[in-house]
Amino acid sequence: MITKDNLKQVLENLGFKNKNENYVKTINNYTLLIDYKNQSINYPKEIKIHDKTTSNFSHPENFVVFECVHRLLEKGYKAEHLELEPKWNLGRDKKGGKADILVKDNENNPYLIIECKTTDSKNSEFIKEWNRMQEDGGQLFSYFQQEKGVKYLCLYTSDFSDKLEYKNYIIQAYDNEEYLKEKELQN
Repeated sequence: MITKDNLKQVLENLGFKNKNENYVKTINNYTLLIDYKNQSINYPKEIKIHDKTTSNFSHPENFVVFECVHRLLEKGYKAEHLELEPKWNLGRDKKGGKADILVKDNENNPYLIIECKTTDSKNSEFIKEWNRMQEDGGQLFSYFQQEKGVKYLCLYTSDFSDKLEYKNYIIQAYDNEEYLKEKELQN
């Protein structure tokens, strides 16, 4: 699990530079900064942040969100297409739910919802949520009900012990028209 105790190792592993207890890295003109003194996670200003609950050191899951955003930027996603903590009303009682990351496409349409979870050998929130998803849909499918235009749902985790490792389950949220046509022709 990524924690406060190993975060500096994770950041060094990812190529962040230490400047007076601020770990900084710029990817495609987007700057990510970890401020150890204030225990804050600072994302590029282009990322829309709906709620700052993932912008601090208070929960290990916040480090997974940070690492995932870092990975998205490294893969070439634009910061202006990322939103953190978008909120939806869920269920009959309109209880609010917040996904960790919403990725939009070049036309600003919802493309991918990512839910980040911690993992370790003793207590994996990632495995628990994957099991919930298979039983009753879990959090991601609740968000999908509110954001039906999204193309993919992703359950994501990352872990660190000597090196950074990540795991994800990606679910296509639209029909495969070619497959459906083939099945139709077979009937």
